[in-house]
Amino acid sequence: MKEFKLTMRDNKIIHMTTWDDVKKPVGVLQLVHGSCEEASRYDEFAKFLNKNGFIVVADDHRGHGHTANIEENELGWFADENGWEMIIDDLKEVNDYIKKTYPSLPVSIFGHSMGSFMVRHYLIKFGNTVNAAIICGTAEHSAISLKLGILLASKYQKKHGAKEVPEKIWKLSYKALNKRYSKDPNETGFEWMNDNPEEIEKFINNPRVGQKFSSSAFKDMFTGLLFIRKKSNYTKTPKNLPLFFIAGLDDPVGQYGKSVYKVRNKYKKSKYKTALKLYPKLRHEILLEKEEYRQIVSEDILKFLNSSL
Repeated sequence: MKEFKLTMRDNKIIHMTTWDDVKKPVGVLQLVHGSCEEASRYDEFAKFLNKNGFIVVADDHRGHGHTANIEENELGWFADENGWEMIIDDLKEVNDYIKKTYPSLPVSIFGHSMGSFMVRHYLIKFGNTVNAAIICGTAEHSAISLKLGILLASKYQKKHGAKEVPEKIWKLSYKALNKRYSKDPNETGFEWMNDNPEEIEKFINNPRVGQKFSSSAFKDMFTGLLFIRKKSNYTKTPKNLPLFFIAGLDDPVGQYGKSVYKVRNKYKKSKYKTALKLYPKLRHEILLEKEEYRQIVSEDILKFLNSSL
């Protein structure tokens, strides 16, 4: 694992991680992490892909991980305005870096959770820059709820500032995900993420993850989610691009499989090349579940990547 910095078009410095311990590489995977986490959490998965011929490159998004300046209260804040679009454009610059560094290798993209929404947006704008996409832990949200969320977050930002946390929105969006486990006397609030106590403990003890989103970040994310749900937008994704939708059947984000199936079906009806796999007993972070489960998921992703070369 190698860490370095990459300067974006607006001089924003993004923290980067590359896993390139590969003797004879056959491809590169651009990894797009989810909300309130960082790229380093995918270390084991990336090393697995290294052993099987794939280099992995990931950024810590604005407002996340090592990119965020904790002293400046940047965790959970993308930008005052248009932060989501900035991150999508950052992903294109990361992709440009990959193409320049590994010009002879095909590039695929993987996005988890919020990262899956970002990948869906990225494919609309820049889908011709990748060979295939893995959309992990995704979901569909109603236009009404998203518009209401944008309104509430905008009002909160106007009154309290772009970096302040709207607790009400956080409770309705993130805290609610742990409802199934709320009666557990040992509840951490993160049971919904995975059923791996070791990973949950690491998450709790990492000061760079688990942050709450700011008002502007919620506004930006809801705006992005509204954009990707529209047929006039998502059908701009290249038709020849293989799409692999994966999620856990115990994942509340994807409504226990229902929402994931709905998203995949939208693309399928629009004549996209799609595959879907839902994993029984697995929660939201299917690549961070217990070893016997994450190995199965990793193998499935590898098969898809190899089939897309």
